[in-house]
Amino acid sequence: MALDAAEMEGESSPKQAGKVRLRTLDDLDRRTTAARVVFELRDTLAADLGGKANLSSMKLELIDNVAVLGAMLKDSAASYITGEEIDITEFMALTNAQRRLLADLGLERRALKDITPSLRDYAASKYAGAAS
Repeated sequence: MALDAAEMEGESSPKQAGKVRLRTLDDLDRRTTAARVVFELRDTLAADLGGKANLSSMKLELIDNVAVLGAMLKDSAASYITGEEIDITEFMALTNAQRRLLADLGLERRALKDITPSLRDYAASKYAGAAS
């Protein structure tokens, strides 16, 4: 994850001749384990917050970032559990970043917007033509 000096200063490396193409999560091959973890977590978080259709663009951006951090944390935790050495400082930084974003989103589940009509509205629509 460390950037070299040229990347930090915004200089392009010799390999990056021509236009820079920005990629998004939607550009990823969804068959990889990492992508599946990200998309599954993203969809679960969105559902917990009331569904994508009920979320602002800003919240959807935060959810994407939380999901990517979650995948990175899961990978790092799996490495640790299998005996590989991990950078605990990096792990804690990822954990704290994810926790802050989750706190911004809200930690409680939210029900979908209730669209059930009241009994009065249902009866009025159902029997509106019967009165004639």
